[in-house]
Amino acid sequence: MATHDEHGAGLLADLRVVDLTDGYGAMVTRLLGDLGAEVVRIEAPDGGRGRGRAPRSRQGVSLHHVYRNAGKAVLALDPTTDGAIAEGVLTGAELAVVADGWGITDGFDAAAVQRRHPHLVVVAVSPLGLGGATEGWTATELVAQSLAGVVYRSGVAELPPVAAPGSYCEDVGSVVATLAGLIALHQRVEAGGGAGQLVDVSTVLALAQCTDMSLPLWSLLQRDQVRSGAGAYPLFPCTDGLARTVLPMTPRDWRSLIAWLGSPPEWSGPEWDRPMLDEPERAQVVARLAEKFASSSREAITLSGEAAGVRVTPVLSPAEVLVNEHVVARGTFVPMAVDSQTTGSVMAGIYGVDGERATVRGPARRISVPPSWPSPAPPVEPASSEPGSIEPPVRGRLPLEGLRVLEIGSGVAAPEAARILADWGAEVLKLESRTHPDFQRLVMGGEMNPAFATVSRNKRSVGIDLSTDAGRRIVHELLPHIDVVIENNATGVIDRLGLGWDVLQAANPGIVLVSTQLYGDRGPWADRKGYGPSARAVGGLTWLWAHGPDAPRGVMTIHPDHCAGYLCAIGALAGVRRRQRTGRGSRIDLAQFEAVIAVLGDQFLAESLEPGAATPTGNGSTEHAPWGLFRCADDEGAESWLAVTVTDDAGWAALVTVADGGIPDRPAWHSEAGRLADSAGVEAAVAAWLADRDAAATERSLQAAGVAAGLVIHPRLLVAHPLYTGRDFPTVLEQPGFARLLMEGSAFTGTRLGRPRCEPAPTVAQHTAAVLGRLLGFDDDRLAALAADGAVILGTT
Repeated sequence: MATHDEHGAGLLADLRVVDLTDGYGAMVTRLLGDLGAEVVRIEAPDGGRGRGRAPRSRQGVSLHHVYRNAGKAVLALDPTTDGAIAEGVLTGAELAVVADGWGITDGFDAAAVQRRHPHLVVVAVSPLGLGGATEGWTATELVAQSLAGVVYRSGVAELPPVAAPGSYCEDVGSVVATLAGLIALHQRVEAGGGAGQLVDVSTVLALAQCTDMSLPLWSLLQRDQVRSGAGAYPLFPCTDGLARTVLPMTPRDWRSLIAWLGSPPEWSGPEWDRPMLDEPERAQVVARLAEKFASSSREAITLSGEAAGVRVTPVLSPAEVLVNEHVVARGTFVPMAVDSQTTGSVMAGIYGVDGERATVRGPARRISVPPSWPSPAPPVEPASSEPGSIEPPVRGRLPLEGLRVLEIGSGVAAPEAARILADWGAEVLKLESRTHPDFQRLVMGGEMNPAFATVSRNKRSVGIDLSTDAGRRIVHELLPHIDVVIENNATGVIDRLGLGWDVLQAANPGIVLVSTQLYGDRGPWADRKGYGPSARAVGGLTWLWAHGPDAPRGVMTIHPDHCAGYLCAIGALAGVRRRQRTGRGSRIDLAQFEAVIAVLGDQFLAESLEPGAATPTGNGSTEHAPWGLFRCADDEGAESWLAVTVTDDAGWAALVTVADGGIPDRPAWHSEAGRLADSAGVEAAVAAWLADRDAAATERSLQAAGVAAGLVIHPRLLVAHPLYTGRDFPTVLEQPGFARLLMEGSAFTGTRLGRPRCEPAPTVAQHTAAVLGRLLGFDDDRLAALAADGAVILGTT
């Protein structure tokens, strides 16, 4: 079987992976396959449940399945007779991904697989994780999103909260699960014993990690969230659709916006000189922006804003994304056979490697003979494999200890990637100065806040001014000591700073560079600028995230910033793995708008096959009823909502039993077809029953009866919910200057990983002297001279 190294993009060309998923979590192995891993998917002869998931083509082919399993070799086995064949494949693998998979009731659950194959890293992917206080609970996509905290403040105040389109929780969770598997694999290689472990990933917690630093902000402010539409990322009608801007987040952005709007003389004074405006000032800005956008086309207003230094992006529908000039030029989609007669557009792959896209290798293909993989040496140290058990990390070291990362970035995407690596032991040097500060430091005034602490905890701040020749020379001296560089500056900036790929590679041939920009590093829009919400608009997510095609749009979450951070961390570890194998470094790039497209891949495939197929559906389902969010009794004066979904007739009977007369037991509603035929009546009956009920108590009652239900969570509910407390998710950070901050903890545990660090974020240049002294031998006199020349900044320790 060919490897990607033949095409220059095989970061994981030596990795052998077994996919034991069935309708959930298959995106994990799709990502690994795109990066060069050899993936064998084992599934039942009838294809299993995954081949029935929506969306489907007119011919009944599951596009959900096609997209997430592209590039894999598929081995059909009968779990009752072919267990020995499956065991043979697992014996030759290094990693297995299990999610309700093949033969799971016949001893192929994640823990059992890891016990029989102690050399394997086994990644278990599920909405709620294994064991814990919510063991036995069930979650559909709507319930999972609601529990993850992404739904409560999404949408506009006059309508119910609205869930994200597609398989948002599943796919974001799969990204996190991919990273978790690579961390465990890195640990396995570095430990040298060949012992694997069981890694348990909750996709709900993974999505909660990627939701706006809402927990630390709540722990400081103690204010419940509300639906505020697009908020600081307003949407405005143009002559041909919607466009988005991002309100000022830095003084420079603010000056640009004032000039673009004609420099109104009344916009002066201290209340107008803040990184984030208060509501009265914001209302004035929004009103004037609405006037400016209303008379312009999306492209004209985008170009006008770009020229003025204002971040403007068009809101594109899936149909528009598929034919967009930048998308086409980048080769974001590739044609792929859906069945013997139909070809559609499949997202090609997220990563660029050494200037070439690491792309999917065609549709899934059937194989009749298992691969001939050599058996690995037996592990020296057997791992515990009990779900939820956490042993001390191997040899007392966190998995990524010994890895050194240089972060040259700001905001969220690059800092988040570096922070994730720091959580698990890497030494992260955050390069910053007061002349070019990380704007995230400043958004609440001062130089520290919960949002900045979230993405910069566990790091060392090194103050070097890259606008000076001496500062750049110092960084060049650091490069031989660096394993990974992560940056998210605007396209071309890193080259203009004298730190482009050629310079990095000359200084350190084994270095790994991970770059992420809004539109990527190539294509006609590459030089356009923006933030995470900009990527959401141009990637189709903003258009799809609504109650219906004509419903108002407006969501404040900043996806893909956090998700892009995890994707960058994946790229970094994949690059490190190739270096371990070949000695070569890697240049890895990621376009953030394509990270949006990646979690909507089946929606775009459906649209390419049938125009109009990808459309906003809100909280509803075309296949099940009831399926939605239902208002319950208010909680401490705040709205309270419960997600309730019924997937079969037994679930309906259980719901009616729990309601105990509160829902009419109509014979026509006993069948799914009958409920779908009268879905409005069914959901009105459920809504009436829930209207005065306590949401948390009803959640517990319904789950105990086997009904998929979940609170529509916000941070005040999160800190007490058994799913989160049972997995130690709320994590206390003792950040100097703050009484107590709660951070989002890890979405995964591993039987050998240990617990991630949670140490304070640094002050500006806090570690300059210590780092430059230790790595470069700079003494106090040299540091003082460099500080006097402005090349370095010396902070207080």
